[in-house]
Amino acid sequence: MVRRIIKAAPDYLALNFFDFIRHFTNLLTSKKYNLWIESNEHTTILGYSCRGLFEVCMQYFHKEDLVVATTPIQHTSFRNIMEKYVKPENLHIIKLNKNYNGIEEIPKLDNCDLVVITHYFGQDMDISVLSEFKKKHNCIIIEDRVQGGTLDLLSSHEIVDIPIYSMGMDKRPIALGGGFMYINNQHEELIEGTKKIIEALPVEKTGKRFKDMLKKLPTFLFYNSRIFLASFIELLGVATFFNRNISLLKFANAYRAKNPGFDRETFLSKPSHGLLKSMYQNLNNHKKMESLFAKKYSYFIECLDSKIISYFFPWYNGVDSLSSYNTIQIEEHLVDQFLEFLTEYDITCIANPTYKVFNHSYENREVDVKFNNGIVYIPSTPNMK
Repeated sequence: MVRRIIKAAPDYLALNFFDFIRHFTNLLTSKKYNLWIESNEHTTILGYSCRGLFEVCMQYFHKEDLVVATTPIQHTSFRNIMEKYVKPENLHIIKLNKNYNGIEEIPKLDNCDLVVITHYFGQDMDISVLSEFKKKHNCIIIEDRVQGGTLDLLSSHEIVDIPIYSMGMDKRPIALGGGFMYINNQHEELIEGTKKIIEALPVEKTGKRFKDMLKKLPTFLFYNSRIFLASFIELLGVATFFNRNISLLKFANAYRAKNPGFDRETFLSKPSHGLLKSMYQNLNNHKKMESLFAKKYSYFIECLDSKIISYFFPWYNGVDSLSSYNTIQIEEHLVDQFLEFLTEYDITCIANPTYKVFNHSYENREVDVKFNNGIVYIPSTPNMK
């Protein structure tokens, strides 16, 4: 019975084939687009990627004794950028609760320049407890809301100064690349400073974007075409019969490593005209995607017993996940066994490729490492029927 589960990848791309092609035709544009959009209360700044925008912020705030308080688990690039600009002794970890969906303890500091919050699993954590901390230190709060709650809100809370978002292949809204951040218009110097840094960056070459998008075609087919994916898995099964060194799990890990969906090397760039056109077309196009994610996740989670939810999905807070990913928590020492088990039933899954803990020692680091190592990506809810 289990073997008849519809094959699904551990991800989902909320765009159809015609949308995918349109991103290619956008490369032909010669129209120039502004990198910032001004409104009454905030300025939207567009960039080549969310990680690029975050590094722009860190460049702006950089100083010898920069002090940062941050959540323990970060997207890999965000962690690497913070470790690049902040001394280990000045990186202070905010302790989260055991379910990693709320703040338990804020570091006691004499001074703090920045707070960096990363939201997890398609939902916002409550950061209102940082209100007094912000008043005391007059610090700037940046949030990585790529895996946060609804984009109907500019940020998760009014105390946030800079929320950052991605428009990558598997994000919402989607433009096959790009990112954006909001900055409150009260921060005039910050807005002008980040603009100046971005203006000095090299521009993404149209040829490079074309090649990058071409590489995304197999990913699009894997994630969105059941026929293509099921056929590939059957062929892989035949190959496995003749060579035991080949497996669905090994292929999934290798493919994800070589096709991460983002640029690891040249993300500190300005978007090309073609990318900017795609971003402008889709900047406010998130409602349909969020509705799909919420509907499917609700259907999925309601099929599970409350004890199963609390054990395998400890972060679930009763709010529908608005992420294209579907993650489950497994005991660290059982992860490999769990992955092999699902692979036996032709179910694609991968160990956590997204989040990392900081490299320096800090109190309770081993707890964060254990939790992070137990995150597994299973087939996404939008692909489940």
